[in-house]
Amino acid sequence: MRHPIIVCGSCPFLGSLVFLPVRSVMGQQYQAKALLHMDDSQITVKKNVVNPASWQFSDQNSPLPLQQHPAYGLALQSFGSTATSVEFEDANKTIGTAMLLHRKFLGAFRFTTLFRGPLWQRPDTPQEVQLACLKKLKALYAPWRWNFLAVLPEEPQSSETLQAYKKAGLRRIMSGFSTAWIDLRADEDFLRASLKGKWRNQLVGAEKSAFTISIGGRKAMQYDWLLEKESTQRDNRRYQATPLGLVPAFVAASTPKSASGVLSVAAIQNRKKIAGALFLLHGNSATYHIGWAGDEARDLNAQNRVLWEGMLALKAKNIRFLDLGGFNTADLAGIARFKLGTGAAPLTLLGAFI
Repeated sequence: MRHPIIVCGSCPFLGSLVFLPVRSVMGQQYQAKALLHMDDSQITVKKNVVNPASWQFSDQNSPLPLQQHPAYGLALQSFGSTATSVEFEDANKTIGTAMLLHRKFLGAFRFTTLFRGPLWQRPDTPQEVQLACLKKLKALYAPWRWNFLAVLPEEPQSSETLQAYKKAGLRRIMSGFSTAWIDLRADEDFLRASLKGKWRNQLVGAEKSAFTISIGGRKAMQYDWLLEKESTQRDNRRYQATPLGLVPAFVAASTPKSASGVLSVAAIQNRKKIAGALFLLHGNSATYHIGWAGDEARDLNAQNRVLWEGMLALKAKNIRFLDLGGFNTADLAGIARFKLGTGAAPLTLLGAFI
């Protein structure tokens, strides 16, 4: 990791981000209540132990970020972090949840990160209520006691929203980065039609090639080879990302009730793996975590087919949303162009706040 505080997903710095919360207009009664509770003491924060077996995400029509899934928090405990979950309650009713990651440095400095959350029980939760919850959470941390909190919300970049966060006492310390989600609820024909022309033509060519596709699951033997390729790829391209050990740790923390795990895709030619991809599954969503292609695969555009077949396999598992894992246009522009070829629209987040 390039940053000592934030431990996160697939991007070298902040990880894979972004879902766009729906901002529907609620009834007048709830709107009035929301404004009343902007500084209302009825909003409380309750801390809980992270437990994948009892975890639930009620909003199945909104993407679930990897960094808010309990299996991710437990997996990071293998790398020096601790995780806790919190519930935001309004008049004793849960309105949102969040997973917090904690790290301690030099025995005294304590850093807590709320990354890609909170998750709201209703996607149309008013902004006033969301900010009131974040203010309540922030009040639990005292920088003068070397106890720091950083919040990286799932909010698209907007001058109006930035101003609202500023008025709520949340100061931005870092701008957001870009990623994209693919809505896998669409049928296969629509997904294929949404591909960019060049990307789709490359897919057609790859489908005519002789190599085959193999889909794997949570068994280490099905994805270990891809971790080895990724390690070599990182050394050759000189970029950093999350520890490769996150994958087996994530698998170990996954449970059937938490709907988490991994899915791997391999392109095989003459009994040799020439390309592959690894997806982390978290609730109704998945993250494109690792992709690799050898020289033969590049000539065949095999990675186009690997990603496409992965999308279809995720759909078959009732995964509704796919996070493409962030865009690093400075160091990995080619990978960013490849991801955008799927037709997914890039989205820049609001940033990090203290």
